[in-house]
Amino acid sequence: MPSRPFFYIDGVSQADFAERQLIQIDKSGYTVALNRVALDSGSQHAAATERPALARLLRRMTRGDLLVVLRVSSLGCGARDVLNTLMQCRNGGLGVHCIELGRTDLARRPEPQAVVMLRAIVRMESAARSERSKAGLHAAQQNGQRTGRPASLSNGDQERVIHALENGGSVTEVSRRFSTSRQTIMRIRSAAAAGPV
Repeated sequence: MPSRPFFYIDGVSQADFAERQLIQIDKSGYTVALNRVALDSGSQHAAATERPALARLLRRMTRGDLLVVLRVSSLGCGARDVLNTLMQCRNGGLGVHCIELGRTDLARRPEPQAVVMLRAIVRMESAARSERSKAGLHAAQQNGQRTGRPASLSNGDQERVIHALENGGSVTEVSRRFSTSRQTIMRIRSAAAAGPV
């Protein structure tokens, strides 16, 4: 059975906007069937999961169908989001054409160069986020700020924990009494043995 093209247009806010987009799609060589067109009027910067018309369209499509969009941004709000949409389509056996990138099926294997580039961008963004996070953590430590999770027990409670342990309370009993984990009680005990709390 030949693939049926479905068309998705996002960011529709003016009455004639969708018509202009449909004319562009038609000029690109696709025969537009209006019953296979989905329009989203929300922000073009919304995540793919926040585009209800796109979600409905993808549910209507069956294996072998083709999703046609004008721009890469129609598939998501960033490189990772676009990749997620492409993988969802690939897993469902759908093809994806983006007119601004030509008639290459972006969901096929082996991955076309555009998708390889998207993956490289996602890796680069992830590495940059990690570096920024490490730099922020290092700067906070240099300024004497406490990092990590806040203590689950106040200093006063920690002193009471030590007192309870010194008076023969078991780790399990004390953890129940203070509504915390056994590991927290053991850490407090270890810190007390190493020096003042």
